[in-house]
Amino acid sequence: RTGYVITFAGCPVVWQSKLQTETALSTMESEIVALSHSCRVLLPLIDIAKQLTKAVGKDLNETNMQVSIHEDNAGALILAKTLPPGFTPRSKHYAVKTIWFREQIVRRGIKLCKIDTKEQLGDLF
Repeated sequence: RTGYVITFAGCPVVWQSKLQTETALSTMESEIVALSHSCRVLLPLIDIAKQLTKAVGKDLNETNMQVSIHEDNAGALILAKTLPPGFTPRSKHYAVKTIWFREQIVRRGIKLCKIDTKEQLGDLF
């Protein structure tokens, strides 16, 4: 299952849990697919927040809006932080559609944080 929770000021605003459509060959690949799905929702929300604050005369950037993604799989965390896009022998088959988010994470200043599996809110669903 792919699950994620997006919070704003500590309150959940978007959450989803569904079966993955791709067959994963490892837990790392499954977590990368989940990261990709969550980034597809998260990145437009960041853009909307920036547009809304700009409309009211404020400037929202990486210094006053800190975004972090919490991941409980160490392999997926290392692969997600790898730029320029690199692969390991076990990850060379990953489709571009599942690893596109790596450049966006760096470009937008999003922090990737390790979290204990027991504290991972996305796994609750």
